[in-house]
Amino acid sequence: MNLNLESPVAILGFGTEGQDALRFLQGQGIKDITVCDQKTDLKVPDGVKTRLGKGSFEDLSDFRTIIRSPGVRLSDPQVQEAIDSGSFVTSMTKLTLDVAGDRVTAITGTNGKTTTVALAGQILAAHYGGKFIMGGNGKKPVLQEALDHPTWPILIEASSFQFHDAKKSPYIAAVTNITPDHQNWHVSMEEYIEAKKNILRHQAKSDWAILNANNENSAKLSSATPAQLFWVGQRRGPNWVVWEEGHLLLTFDGKTEMVIHKDQLNYKTHPENTLFAVVIAQLHFVPVSTMIEQMKLFRGVEQRLQFVRTFRDVHFYNDSSATTPEAAEMAIGQFDPKKLILLMGGSSKNADFSFLAQQIVEKGVRVYLYGQEGKRIQEAILGAGGQRQILAYDQSNDFKKIIESAFKLAKPEDSISLSPACASFDMFKNSKERGYQFGQIVNQL
Repeated sequence: MNLNLESPVAILGFGTEGQDALRFLQGQGIKDITVCDQKTDLKVPDGVKTRLGKGSFEDLSDFRTIIRSPGVRLSDPQVQEAIDSGSFVTSMTKLTLDVAGDRVTAITGTNGKTTTVALAGQILAAHYGGKFIMGGNGKKPVLQEALDHPTWPILIEASSFQFHDAKKSPYIAAVTNITPDHQNWHVSMEEYIEAKKNILRHQAKSDWAILNANNENSAKLSSATPAQLFWVGQRRGPNWVVWEEGHLLLTFDGKTEMVIHKDQLNYKTHPENTLFAVVIAQLHFVPVSTMIEQMKLFRGVEQRLQFVRTFRDVHFYNDSSATTPEAAEMAIGQFDPKKLILLMGGSSKNADFSFLAQQIVEKGVRVYLYGQEGKRIQEAILGAGGQRQILAYDQSNDFKKIIESAFKLAKPEDSISLSPACASFDMFKNSKERGYQFGQIVNQL
């Protein structure tokens, strides 16, 4: 199938998704392509035209088709001028929904979506015997595979950026939770919720919306969709899944089953992530036996409460992807808080640390702070009366020293978790580099 995208084409932003867009367009036989990016130090393939640096988004009306990367706002005045002039503005996510929305399962949310996708993906891959597509949100692109395999089910992880201007919704849409995040990108919390709402807004009555009954913002989205509802975390409506006394209970189509006990799981994650994965598996009619088998085999996701090693009776966990206070709160719930040290700090996302600080103080968690946001976290903890919880605020920007110093303050059987609650750009290229360096340093202790 050819999407008949008219030339000339502009790609706005040349990150992971922009690079995928270039490969896709070239595969479609389109040659008149220009990469537009405000950065100037990009490696663009030979023969591809570029507009780089300041002014790269000017005169976009020169292009018939514009592929918008997730980080580029649809509301950008230069993008709006191009739309007004007749340019067709789209994205890789929108194109995927255009050609395959009726077989897409999409998962979004502030926290938990990556682990949920990984576990659900492992279960679905086993169920479909490999005839299954998985990707999205910085992972493997799915658009070309969707065209190449027109009957295969598709599972994608989606950010609010990707669905910000969507006009179609997937057959199955899950919203794990909505808490303040990306406030350095979205104009307001209300706009952030509206962006998440777009994953549900255009569903049909025969579609499915999976919502978190324990998260107010997720639960409120039930009014935004005509789809059938499947509730996570509480016994609500005819279809629900919960943890009760360590047992995972699933009710669907009038039948309740006990799926698994938490002691049978060999990974650390927020309990709700497992619930969402089970619902997705159920809506794909995966046998419970397959769910159980794959949940027992699952070992978690890299840099999400990933066990690194035990050294001198101290256990190290890499949770570098915990870039919000809420993600750090979830980490606290996976350990004995009295035996937990959190490494916290990084660059700002304009987050509110007050509730996290209260949790740290109430539960007796110790923290070792660093980076630009270390000071704000320290102030929040002190404001909650937690002076004794702060082991140090290290302003050295020496990650090796920070880790070694935290280790020296640990007691036997403590767990040290890199759960920063912040972005990484003050000291690292991204959170993956932060997590990689953490693992390297810990393994060299």
